[in-house]
This record gives sequence, C-alpha cells and structure tokens, in this order.
Amino acid sequence: MYFLSSQDQILNKLLYGNLHWLIVEKQLPVKRSIDSGPYSSDQLELLYNERLRPLDVMPYTNVVLAFLNVSDSWELFELYKPYRKARLSVVNIASNYLPAVDRYGSQLIVRRKLVDRRRNLQGFAMPCGTATTSPEYFTGMDDRNDVHDLFTKANFPFIRELMYDLNFTLNMVQLDKVGYKQNGTFSGVMGKFQNRSIELGCLGTLMRTERLEVADFMIVTLIIKSSIIFRQPPLSIVANIFELPFSVGVWACCFALMAIYWMTMIAIRQLTSGERFGAIESLVYIIGTMCQRGCDIVPQFNGTRLLMFSLQLTSFFILTSYSASIVALLQSPSRAIASVGDLVRSPLKAGVMDTSYGRVYYQETQDPDVQELYRKKIKPHGEKAFLEPNEGIGRVKQEMYAYEGELNAAYKLIKETFAPEEVCKLQELEAIKLPPFGIPIVKGSKYRELIRQRLMWQREVGIIKRFNLIWIHQKPQCENLNAGFSSVGVVEMRYLYLFLAVGFLAALATLLAERSWWSGMAKKLKSRTAIIRRKNEA
Repeated sequence: MYFLSSQDQILNKLLYGNLHWLIVEKQLPVKRSIDSGPYSSDQLELLYNERLRPLDVMPYTNVVLAFLNVSDSWELFELYKPYRKARLSVVNIASNYLPAVDRYGSQLIVRRKLVDRRRNLQGFAMPCGTATTSPEYFTGMDDRNDVHDLFTKANFPFIRELMYDLNFTLNMVQLDKVGYKQNGTFSGVMGKFQNRSIELGCLGTLMRTERLEVADFMIVTLIIKSSIIFRQPPLSIVANIFELPFSVGVWACCFALMAIYWMTMIAIRQLTSGERFGAIESLVYIIGTMCQRGCDIVPQFNGTRLLMFSLQLTSFFILTSYSASIVALLQSPSRAIASVGDLVRSPLKAGVMDTSYGRVYYQETQDPDVQELYRKKIKPHGEKAFLEPNEGIGRVKQEMYAYEGELNAAYKLIKETFAPEEVCKLQELEAIKLPPFGIPIVKGSKYRELIRQRLMWQREVGIIKRFNLIWIHQKPQCENLNAGFSSVGVVEMRYLYLFLAVGFLAALATLLAERSWWSGMAKKLKSRTAIIRRKNEA
C-alpha cells in the first residue's frame, strides 16, 4: 500500500490521453563515459519505477522521458503501466535523435506506430460491475431464451471481446440493480462507480444525465424500444354497428320512402271503397316489409298490390346491402385508438413490464397523456399492474388489454404464441422514449480512451451489429391479413338486446294502456246500459 501526496493527486488528474508530457532530464541518472552506449530500457525501468509508482501512467497517457547524450543527441523513452500497481514499462522510441537533422520527426512518427503492445494489460483483473434484476430467471449470460436483463446479457459479448483484445480478466461484482440517484447517493452499479470501487461496467445502462456525475459512456451499443402493445377493439365494441352500414343520407331516404308509401296507401284508401288497409294497418305493413316480414291481409285493389310489390322489392335490395355490411363490420377492427389519449379513454385495461426503469420513467414523464395513463390505468392497481412479459402478452391475446414492455421480449413471445392472423391485429404506441444504452466506465478513468477505441473498432468491423442481430428479436410480419374470423359475442349484440328490451317494454306499456282504455270503455258502456234500463222501466 502507498499513499498519494496532494501533488501526485493533482498530477494524476492531468494524466489524460489528450495531454502530452515531456520529462527532460538535465542530469544523467548515473555517471557514464563518453564511450558508453545508450541507456537500456531495463536500467531506466529500475531507476524510475519507484519514482513514478504513485502516478497513473496508464497505456493511453503520453509521457516521454528525454535524456541528453554527450554528443548532444537525445534518447527518448515512453513510459506507461498496464495498470496502477504494475511495474513501469519503458520503450525506446528514438536513439541519438537530433532535432536539427530530423526536422519533421519522421523517426518519431515511425516509432509511434508501434503501440500495439500498449493494448496488452498483462492479465489485469479489471474491477467490473454488472446487474441482474431478475435473478430467479437468470441461467447464464448466453441464455437467449430468457428475455430478462437484456441490457446485461446483450452487452456482455462486447466485454468478452475486450478481454481477448486487451488481455485482461474480470473481477466481477454482481448487484441487483443498475441504480438511480436518491438524496445525492446512487444505488446499485452506479453506487459502485460513485465510491470508485469498480472501473468498468460489464453491462449496458441507460444514458441518463444524472449518471454522468459518476460515469462516462463510451459508445452506444444497444437501442431497446419500449412500446404499448394492444389489439384494436372490434368496431362492434366502440360503435353501434347496426347504424354504420348506411350513411345519414341513406337512412333519411329510407324513412322518407316509408313515409311516401304510407301516404300513398292512405290516399288509395280514401279514393276507393272496400280497401282493407287503413292508416294503422298500412303503417304496420310498411314497417314489417322493410324488415322482411309478411302480412296476412290481402289488398283488394291492383293499385295497392302493385305498390306493395314495389315496396317489397325495394326493401329486399336495401336489406341485402345492410346484411352484407353488417357481416363485414363484425369482422372489422376499429381505428379508435390512435394515441395514448385514445387509450386512456378506451375500455382497455393496461399494464407495464416489471422493470426498474419502467417505474421511473412513468413517474418522470412530462407528457400529459402518459401521466393520465399512469394515473388512471396503472397506479390504481399497484404492483398488480407490473407484469412479467409472458403474463402481459398472454392477457393481450385473451383480453382487451394493453401491455407496455420491451419490444424484444414482446416480439419473442408474440412469435411463439400468436397465430399469423392474430399478429395482424396488433398495434403499437410509444408512451415512454428510452435513451440508448451504452457501456459505462468510472468518471475520469485512464482506460476510457483505450476501451472506447477498441469498442469503436468492434463497431467498424461489425461485431456489435452481429450481436445485436443475435440478441434483438425482429418484429413479426403480418403474413395473412384476411385469415381467420372473429366470433360474435354478447358484447357485439348488445344493441339488439337493448332494442328487444325496449320493444318488449313498449309492447307491455301499449298492452296496459289498451286494457285500461277498454276497461274505461266497458265501464262507460255498462253505465249507459244501466241508465237506459232505468228509463225503460220507468
């Protein structure tokens, strides 16, 4: 153990990859004769190892040690350590260097290209933190059948490639959460970054502004989208399908047609004698004919018969068009839900995937519609509203339910459990927009530039893209939009049942009114008969 002085601490803060340091030694470290050869790297390593031991001269720092030879030429050495407690590595980059002769530093440029050995961290046990938020489902970093903790497992292959590339091992610390800031203190992995007990994150984390206080994000490795998945409710649920087949103009024409036929039949009754159809009988006949009902009364005159025939033919074509439209509407999905606000006002229930960021982002959102969704459909159910993906997607399939979750998990379960025609009925809405995922490293790490460049190399050669294709499930395609059918239930027929109930009540009220009227008429008839008998007896 050694302790850093305040001067060493200040100097360590300045040892970044974008700062170049030149240490010029005016005096020779040991007495050497003119005929002696140049200093060897082994000799300098022994001389400067203890002196530079407290300094973080990491692989991507730029520290050059310069010695002036007796012949006025310079010996230039690069100094670095693969890790903090390692012994100093000294590399000769120029011998007998004369700036006056080599004006452009061509010798230095050639030697600076030989820096691949700096990527060798010599088996350094890198302190690394990871998070497993669902340990009950965790069966290993390579388990692609499990949709939990994708941000950890999908990013670990990049860390593994870094291990092979930079020759280091992992001293892994496993926690149960990534961590958020509360009362100035971070929890989980971010808390480890805050107390600087880990160097690297062996996972991908959301790039949040508050996390930049304790960690740096090198590159974007993963983009996970979170959307609300639901089935559009059938048209019969959100509207009265029995009034949709015809426009308002067609309905008006139908009623106008019935009125014209009724007045014509009344006119024929007035112009002729002996016609059986009165005003009431004509109205009942016209309503029954429009509903394809028959009549047991036979008209007396040919004019009435011709009028009835034309009415029946017209009603036949109208009812055929109406029935065909009803069948199509029963199988048609609605377009009633086109936004989060429509979802709030719909009869659908809602749930959220059980993730830590899901709870946080729903509470932090500034979108009024999303706030209302959380307040009305999620928060009242408490913990029951946060479901596992298999339960949430199952409820989407079986119920009128909307489930917000990671699209990767949702797509995998949809491919496994939904029929092709059911896939076509699914819709998506974006409620919360997640920032991209990146691999974090402790704030001010001396390994940041080294690891960032190697991660960029992984992106350039296609390693990151390849693993994203392996781990991220693609959206299932709608293969047959017209396949399958929707059964008709009680909900679809509710308006007919309502109309039947109204008709029954109207018939009952009419019956009671008729009985009351006839009872009154019978009493009046009896009273008149009694009066006549009294007069006759008198």
